Amino acid sequence: MSTDADTIAQIESLDQQRSQAILQRNFAALAPLLGDDLRYIHSSAVQENRTQYLDKLTSGHYLYHGLDVQQREFRVLGDVVLVNGDLRIDVEVKNTRKVVLSRYLQVWARRASGWQMVSWQSVPVPQA
Repeated sequence: MSTDADTIAQIESLDQQRSQAILQRNFAALAPLLGDDLRYIHSSAVQENRTQYLDKLTSGHYLYHGLDVQQREFRVLGDVVLVNGDLRIDVEVKNTRKVVLSRYLQVWARRASGWQMVSWQSVPVPQA
């Protein structure tokens, strides 16, 4: 039986794989990490399902240059892990580059095939 520490280590590894796949534009590696029921809510309040999000990544609508975790906290709740954190995002959206400090809630769920990210919701952190 795995401990919370084991589960957190798994999620950290999977999230690193997710970030690398996004930065390297390796969407074949990214797709299995995302649940079919994914809800992705950007800091702009745009909401997308898995297909919409992957389509926009693949088309170049979103082009990520950096995803730097500033801090995060994990809560293991059985087959669900909640991750609260701050992330510095360097991204081009429709060819406009911006850097955003984002505060997020990420949800991972244990599925028959393994852990998958099923939700992401972020808000921009105001710059002082």
